[in-house]
Parts: sequence; C-alpha cells; structure tokens
Amino acid sequence: RDLHCLLNKIGNIQLCHLTEELLNCFLSTFHKNIKNRCLSNATLNRMKSSYRSFFHWCFTKKYIKVDLSKEIRLVKATSHQTPAISQQEISVLLNTISKSSDRYSQRDKTFFAVLAFSGIRKSEALSLRISDYDSQSRIIHLPQAKRASKKYQMIPLVLSEILDKYIDAIRSNVTGEPCLPLFPGKQADSFLSSRQASNIFEKWKTISGIRKNLTLHSFRAAYASQLYQKTMNPLLVSYALGHASFNTTKRYINEDIFDLRVVLDNAFEFIDTNELLPNENN
Repeated sequence: RDLHCLLNKIGNIQLCHLTEELLNCFLSTFHKNIKNRCLSNATLNRMKSSYRSFFHWCFTKKYIKVDLSKEIRLVKATSHQTPAISQQEISVLLNTISKSSDRYSQRDKTFFAVLAFSGIRKSEALSLRISDYDSQSRIIHLPQAKRASKKYQMIPLVLSEILDKYIDAIRSNVTGEPCLPLFPGKQADSFLSSRQASNIFEKWKTISGIRKNLTLHSFRAAYASQLYQKTMNPLLVSYALGHASFNTTKRYINEDIFDLRVVLDNAFEFIDTNELLPNENN
C-alpha cells in the first residue's frame, strides 16, 4: 500500500532514474498529506520504515547506486505506556466469562488467561496450535515468536489447569485435534484473527465493566509488572518477556515500586560500621 502511494505520486519510472531530489519532494508532500489526514507520528514512521526497507533492499541488490533509505528521516514519536490490567480486573473478566452462556466463552476465557498468565504477545497466542502446549512440562512452544531465540514459555499451574480443561473439551468434540488452532475462529480449522480477538476483548470489557482504555497488550504489561513486583529482578522479567534488549523491558517497569534504599542496605549489611567509624576514645 505504501509503495503504491509512492508510485502514484512520482509515476511509473525506473528505479535507476529515481533521485534524492525526487524522493525528498515526495516526502515533503507526504508530510502535508499526513497532517491533513491527522495520522500520528507513529503511523508516519511506520510508513517511512516501509520506504526505508524497500530502498535499502534495492541498494543491496544493486538496483540503485545510492542508498536512498538514508534520505528518509523518522519523526520523533512519543511512546505511550500501555496501561496494565490489574489482577482484580483479570479475575472479574475471567469470572464474568465463566458465568456466561456464550458458545465461545471457554475459548475466550482461555485466550485471555494465556495472555494474562504467560505474558506472550497477542500474535504468538493467536498462532498457537493445540500441539504447541505440553501439559506434562507446563510449557507453551512458540512457533511464531517475535524473538528467534525465544522458543517456548513456561507457565504457572493456574494456567496449566485452565488449558487442560479447555483442551479436554475440544478433544471431546473434534478429531485430529493436535493440528488444529488452539484458538479457532468460527471454523475449527481456522485461526482467530487479530481483529476478531480485539473485538472480542471490547465485548467482554463492556460486559464485565473493567476499564475501557485497556487493550490486549495490557495483559503483557500486567504480567511484567507482576513478575517485577514479586522478584524485583528486571533481567528475569526481560527474559520472561523474550526481549532482545533491556531498554524494551524498561517500558513495563514502574520504578516507583523499587525501593533503592532497602536494596542498598541489604547489599552492604555485612560491613561492620563500628570498624569504619573513628574511635571516640582516640
């Protein structure tokens, strides 16, 4: 879509004839169009990143002599912290769904429980098959993990019990279940889409009465906050979230709950201050 936009503006010319001046002219118009359409800086950067990737690929393949990707500058975008769903809100949400007679209630409850108690991303959860869950080891394998080195996620007992009950119900209704999606759409062999998942969350938010500004990513933020509060170990949180950089993890950590004085006192409690202080008798 973004490349079509470029094509419509500059015309169907050969890549070798595309110049820095022509690209900058397009980008200046692009800025004006963005302002008229009231798109956020984050959206603008996403579109610019498309052009960056494309022109860098063209340069690498030697379709163009100059790396035009270096001419594309991203704008500063403020990153808004995702509100974390509270433990009480998770309980209210899951209990509301449990008491519902909705035909998809067990699927929806299990999906939200996976997000809340495993901390995996929405895309990772939606791509899971039944065979990706190992009940004995209490492990969820992640075939679509964002970080290549993060192949699986260990889960707590509470989530294991929810998954076991959910999968037992699936097995009683369908055959060939290991290859089926863990969270199917309207058909047993189709995956629940990202848009469908978001719409389902909006539905249950309204019914349960929890905060309206929560998103599906709020479960991941809550998972990180809960781990941090219990362990005070940011590296453990970073590993559990599957982050390649700790800078990403810092967005999920509320530094207000970290009492540095207590940590410092505990770290150096072995030192005898009487030996360090001057003797008053001397």
